[in-house]
Amino acid sequence: MARLSASLDRKPRRPGRPVKIAPEEQRRRILDAAAAQFARRGFEGASLRDIAGDAGLSHAVIRHFFGSKDDLWDAAAADLFGQMNAAMAEALGQVDLNDPEARMEAQVRATVRTASRIPWLAGFVMQAGLAGGERYETLVERHLRPAYAFTLEPFYQMKEAGRAHVPDAHFLFMLSTNAAIGPFAQSANARALAGLDLSNPAIAERYADVLVTVLKHGALRPAGQSTT
Repeated sequence: MARLSASLDRKPRRPGRPVKIAPEEQRRRILDAAAAQFARRGFEGASLRDIAGDAGLSHAVIRHFFGSKDDLWDAAAADLFGQMNAAMAEALGQVDLNDPEARMEAQVRATVRTASRIPWLAGFVMQAGLAGGERYETLVERHLRPAYAFTLEPFYQMKEAGRAHVPDAHFLFMLSTNAAIGPFAQSANARALAGLDLSNPAIAERYADVLVTVLKHGALRPAGQSTT
């Protein structure tokens, strides 16, 4: 398995220190830099000084906005899942929620687009899971479990309608979600081996097209097809 630090190659840059940066821009820089550092190094390995350096801000600015490293980790987790939830809501607002296949496709596309924009999402969750403990348990209860329950709904609907080749809805969810996020956590491999820049929205959309096609034709039965 490739080292996580090698796979998460797209880091926040270390820009110069402008004379004045709007507070919201400072906060945004800190959250992006923190999430990327936590994804590469885990909570224990990341330092506020390195995060400040990646954000192009002073250590004192992080303390001003977020206080401790624990508080910053909590804020970074809430921000990552907030971005995913916003992308999901936007995508689902354009489809019929009573159509589980359309909802599944919208969820997959929203996940791919978000992972393309913030490739450290998968690494952040992975590092928390590897470390375990109270911090991971909090992440599960606040963010992972609600997202899991919500996103799983169309897979249960398709299973109940006899549309799923895969009998376990949890496996279908894992298949679609991991395939939607995983490649973006290893974007260095895509660039080195295939010459693909997965941060390019057009390429990410092409990948979403392929993933949706594979799921529809490999994991689902056509509407109206008998299960016998």
